[in-house]
Amino acid sequence: MVHSLQLTESQMSALTPLLTPLVDMVADRIVEQLLPAMANKEPRYYTRLETAQLLHVTLPTLHRLTKDGLITAKKVGNRILYEAEAIDEAVKENRMFKYKRAK
Repeated sequence: MVHSLQLTESQMSALTPLLTPLVDMVADRIVEQLLPAMANKEPRYYTRLETAQLLHVTLPTLHRLTKDGLITAKKVGNRILYEAEAIDEAVKENRMFKYKRAK
């Protein structure tokens, strides 16, 4: 047989000062364990094709966006890579990158 524990509002308000430090301590321990894992995270990069697909633009438009400084790229050897965090942020913001017709 399972018994459920139901507390009245006055009992809950009496327990709150006792439980708050415990909850804070547990939260601090979780943060301490997660911070080193997040600090050692290596940056991810997208290729030109992946970036163009994510932004729904063509490769020439991506080249123009990079040339105009709207998107930053890193050249590694013969490859051009885009930092995943910046591209993901642009996708989240739903930024529109309009194309210009060459004259």
